[in-house]
Amino acid sequence: MLFDTPLRDEHRAFAAQDAARRAERAREARGAVATRATLEIEYLPFGPADAAGAPSCEVVAAFAEVELEYAAIRGGVALVDCPQRGTIVVRGADRVDFVNRLVTQEIKKLADGAVAHAFLTNRKGRIDADLVVARLPDMLVLDTLAHDVAAVREALEKLVFSEDVQFEARAATHARIAVHGPKAESALKALGLAAAGGVAAWSAQLGDARAEIWRVDEFGVPGFALSVPIAQAASVWRSFVTFGARPAGWFATNTARIEAGTPYFRIDFGPNNLPHESGLLASRVSFTKGCYPGQEVVARMHNLGKPKQKLVGLRIEGELLPVADAQVFAFVEGGSIGDPVGIVTSSGLAPMLGAVPVAFAMVASSAYEVGTRVLVNAEGAQVAAVVTQLAFLELAEEGS
Repeated sequence: MLFDTPLRDEHRAFAAQDAARRAERAREARGAVATRATLEIEYLPFGPADAAGAPSCEVVAAFAEVELEYAAIRGGVALVDCPQRGTIVVRGADRVDFVNRLVTQEIKKLADGAVAHAFLTNRKGRIDADLVVARLPDMLVLDTLAHDVAAVREALEKLVFSEDVQFEARAATHARIAVHGPKAESALKALGLAAAGGVAAWSAQLGDARAEIWRVDEFGVPGFALSVPIAQAASVWRSFVTFGARPAGWFATNTARIEAGTPYFRIDFGPNNLPHESGLLASRVSFTKGCYPGQEVVARMHNLGKPKQKLVGLRIEGELLPVADAQVFAFVEGGSIGDPVGIVTSSGLAPMLGAVPVAFAMVASSAYEVGTRVLVNAEGAQVAAVVTQLAFLELAEEGS
């Protein structure tokens, strides 16, 4: 597998221990003989298949009860294996200036220990990659989809003229994990991995090696990404579990990120989209920095002020849940179906809103204003929905 996790044994070990604990609790409750359930970890393919048609990457669907994993994100600390993410380390005296000239966000003004989000765009202004950029005293860490690492590195290397920059792709040497939740920082402190001085990106020693850690709040709670040498990955994972972190799979994390309004590149928007269409313009693009590839196109769209389509939130009226690729239609008074205006990209039930169905959708300009009513295909029927901002957690707070 192209982007396999080195933590499969740890996945199985936690699932077996969790099943044993549940069996013991059941025995105590019923006074019966405990039976240890055999639990197979389910994996979901992520990204394109390889040349043979097999998955190039797999993520855990769930370790046990999805509800417990989701509860850890919202109230405790969730531990997430992220083989679908990869990092590139940029070193050299010119690293900051070089990367700054190529991405949509202002990197030169970042202090050491700061983190920014940026797009890598091509000369047509389309998005080639969605990046988290962590600035450390001796390096920049670029965090992106594992499937995009090679292309990003190649794009950067092609633009080197005489700059002092070196690139290190870490797919073969480092594991990418994360912790999310109100107690995530406490977990880092307990393991001796916390930052000094309240910075958002730092390095921590792991014996003779070191890990890079940076803040990434993609689920609406404090979150931290870790790039850990593969030789230390299992030990770090077990230490988090010993602290009390609950491993969480895709079902729980996908619910949390949709609630928090965090769209994913190559799922909710992609290489055919302009930054203005992603719903992430404010957090990814600076309009006061210097040039970068595609900057003229992005600036022109900004001056026009209205892209042809944009990623929005949909709050579904009723209990039917649309799925990805479901069509969105204009709403016509009286209940009839209007013209197609968009496509659902992600969906789920939002626990923080009382388990109502919500979705992200790429919607045409005629229907993407907040408050617009639309119709959506869901479970063989058309249901009404209201266009909202992306962050459903903010809607939950407003309604509380």
